[in-house]
Amino acid sequence: MRCTLKPVHWVILCVVLVTVIVLSGCTSNSPLSQNPVTPTTTPIQLSATPIVNIQNFAFTPAVIPIPAGTTVTWINMDTADHTVVSDTQGSTAQGALFSSPSLPKGASYSFKFDKTGTYTYHCSIHPSMKGTVVVT
Repeated sequence: MRCTLKPVHWVILCVVLVTVIVLSGCTSNSPLSQNPVTPTTTPIQLSATPIVNIQNFAFTPAVIPIPAGTTVTWINMDTADHTVVSDTQGSTAQGALFSSPSLPKGASYSFKFDKTGTYTYHCSIHPSMKGTVVVT
């Protein structure tokens, strides 16, 4: 008995063979499966130091809540010089808890708040500029 294939059978056979050949490239020996992509999550690193911008003759945010032991950094974004001076008594030359030098544009000043409480401050050059740090 002689086996003869009709043209439609040849097409099916060719499709099956091509499929087998293509799928054989997807074995564990293929370069893609040797270096699988593993999804990972990378947490976004937020600044550990809260920032208060000095801009448009204002402290922004005007009130900043923080936990005790946190350092706050003020950055002058104005073209005018500014200062950051605590209204709370302390041991600086001005008698304040913290007191920055005159900060030109782009300069910054930092202070670490170790004790809980509400700390108001101002700019000694522009006394209408006021802010508050609430330490919990």
